[in-house]
Amino acid sequence: MKKSALLKLPIAMVAIVLLYITFAATRFTDTTLPGNSNPARTENAAPSEHIFFNFPVDAIAKIHKIKITGSADAEYFSVHNFRGGYNGLQQTPDKDYGTPNILIASLWDPNTAGKVYSKVAYPGTNTFTSRFGGEGDGWKTINPYKWALNTWYNIAIRAWKNNGQLYIATFIQNMSTGVWFHTSTLSQPDRPGFLGTGNDAFLENWDGTNPQWDGRFIRKAFFKDCWNLDTGNVWQKHTKRIFIANDGDKARNGKYDRSFNAGYDAAEDAYFMQHGGDTKPDTAFGAGRGISLPEQTHQGDAPKLTIGAVSTLTVGYTTQSIKASWTTDATKSPQLSSKVEILNASGTVIQTVDEVLPEKTSAILKAPLPAGNYIARVTITDIFNQVGKAVEKGFVVGR
Repeated sequence: MKKSALLKLPIAMVAIVLLYITFAATRFTDTTLPGNSNPARTENAAPSEHIFFNFPVDAIAKIHKIKITGSADAEYFSVHNFRGGYNGLQQTPDKDYGTPNILIASLWDPNTAGKVYSKVAYPGTNTFTSRFGGEGDGWKTINPYKWALNTWYNIAIRAWKNNGQLYIATFIQNMSTGVWFHTSTLSQPDRPGFLGTGNDAFLENWDGTNPQWDGRFIRKAFFKDCWNLDTGNVWQKHTKRIFIANDGDKARNGKYDRSFNAGYDAAEDAYFMQHGGDTKPDTAFGAGRGISLPEQTHQGDAPKLTIGAVSTLTVGYTTQSIKASWTTDATKSPQLSSKVEILNASGTVIQTVDEVLPEKTSAILKAPLPAGNYIARVTITDIFNQVGKAVEKGFVVGR
């Protein structure tokens, strides 16, 4: 960052800004389209820009809302850039997904050269999976989500550990309908910590060489309600917010190098980023490329959340085997784990299956039961560690 940009920030934040600049400089380019790893060419890309949110401690879950009001092809609206990966919404000229408006989640390999890879643990319905490379390597998932302009979306990520693996699942909620969708779970070998303390939302026009989607088009998005859930199950608010438009990218940005802006919009109670076209930086930037941002006025002390809920439960019994199947309410917080219990006629629990697996909706319990009346009980815990109301279903054996 230029000296003039640093002078726009409080002295106490300069060290944090420098750390974040280093982080941003080493962030890996999305490779949805072929050729992203090619040598630099003459471009006119809208300048990449970031809002860095600083939190006090590591997180097992992160949530952040986005509303896109202006877009064009070759644009990445990243909502979460966390330790080891990122996710968000893209508009792509790639025709392979049936829509330009996709949902992407990526996790880098811890050590590709050492053959320590990330992997896809679960792809959601219609989600594409593939390796990416160029600047860093790993696995990505793309879902043809068909996000819409002027609509708020809530994107959540949840991490957990099991059998030597760190799992990171991505969920999205359409705030207009309330419906959640689990797009994928990615994983890598276990390491200390979870998702990290910081979060980076950014706008990137990843290809400025084509006049059909270069920096001449204005892109704009709003962001609000950025939260971390810490390892003690306490919601944390961000303590600092810094906006930076990448410096040193004049060759890539061409005539759009100063086509950026950001700030806080009181009417939306949200931060915004805009770049491309005739966008001009606010006078607060002076000749610099970075500013600090105020606290979100109405964020509150904790996010407003629904609690995960089981909608239906069916139970079947065959010789020495019980199968319980359930559905969850898609408008409630998504499932993280489930517990299935079998109770006898006196109410004593005689069998239990308990597993952390968001996509799990059935369980088979091997149990030779004598004739009698029994109850299957299913309890789910959602991705925000809230325990839903138990749902029970009676069944009869041998009558």
